[in-house]
Amino acid sequence: MIATGGYFAVLALFGGGLAGWTPGYMLIFVAIIAATVALAWRDGFRVLDETPPLAKIALICIAVLPLLQLIPLPPGWWQALPGQALRQQVLALAGLGNSWQPLSTEPVGTAISGILTVGFVTLVALLMRLTDKDFRSVLFLAFGLVVFGILVGMVQVVTDGQFPNPHGISMGPTLQGFYANKNHMALILATTILLAGFVVIPRVFDLQRRLWVNLGYIAFVLVCIVSTNSRAGLALGGIAALIVLHDQTRRISWRYKIGGLVVLALLSGLILSTAAFELVSGRFEDVDSDLRWRIATWSWPLAERYWVSGSGAGSFATLFAANEQLAWVKPTFVNHAHNEYLQLVIEFGVAGIAVLAVFLASLIAPLMLWWQLPRSARERATMTLGFAMILLFALHSVVDYPLRRPAGWAFFALGLVAVYRGYRMSAVGGGSAGSTDQPMDRQVETA
Repeated sequence: MIATGGYFAVLALFGGGLAGWTPGYMLIFVAIIAATVALAWRDGFRVLDETPPLAKIALICIAVLPLLQLIPLPPGWWQALPGQALRQQVLALAGLGNSWQPLSTEPVGTAISGILTVGFVTLVALLMRLTDKDFRSVLFLAFGLVVFGILVGMVQVVTDGQFPNPHGISMGPTLQGFYANKNHMALILATTILLAGFVVIPRVFDLQRRLWVNLGYIAFVLVCIVSTNSRAGLALGGIAALIVLHDQTRRISWRYKIGGLVVLALLSGLILSTAAFELVSGRFEDVDSDLRWRIATWSWPLAERYWVSGSGAGSFATLFAANEQLAWVKPTFVNHAHNEYLQLVIEFGVAGIAVLAVFLASLIAPLMLWWQLPRSARERATMTLGFAMILLFALHSVVDYPLRRPAGWAFFALGLVAVYRGYRMSAVGGGSAGSTDQPMDRQVETA
């Protein structure tokens, strides 16, 4: 648990900046290599056998696909792939037109992506190996790290984003925490509403107080999200709040429901009257002219060109710059398509689409099992948390790239493992050696 928690903390604290050979990412790469070697030496990733059907295939493909894009191909092979004409011309100028080349048009970016995808699968496996008690400890750790990030963000708001500034990217008086992207911070804030509602608050407070504490924390987080100036984050925070309140109010008497709604209405009124909310609400009126929509439109020709074989993980920025029209040039640097699904097609082609389909298919059996579980079952609460976190990331991926940073996919891994562990406990009976304390843990909770 200490090793897994430390690994997660490194990803969450140092993985929110721009991907590259920065000191923070070097530390992450060392942690990934150490964790992967240690886990492979210990049990060879056998714990992935306890994931739902197709999940193991999807996870292996996620780790291996970027590495396969680095394998050198004969000249006749890579030259026959779609979108390689410009690359061939450039290499021909250097006398390398007929050399062996990998499928990836940006090998360095693909290598970085390959290390990160291996790290993601390693984190999933490590979390699957934990006992139920230790897994909850990691969930508490994740919650605590975000709360610490909120405190850091408050200082950033007061200092106009000048301090602390761990990634060298200042967005003014916005609450960024340990993230270079304020939208990513807003998403993680939304996930803590779920962590608080399904894990932290039920373990700390009795049934009669949970609703009030949930309402207070939801209001606090929504204020923090407003401070990030993120429209998507505000919408995701609202969705997370509805999920938690829908679950928590099933066993609450009507007088508490009415009281909670009154308190929520008063707090909402206070939030709506703030100058910070006027700033973020004004951005909703400017959605049509948002640059991210134009980036997605400008990136569509790349998808049409590379949808068969893909251009290589981490190659989007290079390809976009090479194909960018002069009229599109802005002072800002376009590093991603701001649509995870579109960029998946560009960089991985048919293979990426197939892996995504297998991954989604692996969630069908857990979803059907979750639907059949009684609402009082502990496994249902765990799986509800997981599905809700996956939903937030899936929705945010339509307008951003939360899974491109370790500080983002570390929290996604928590949600994914919550689903897988709930499925294992319900369908398989928790047969892992990592769950040996489960019966005793249940007995203590019941008492």
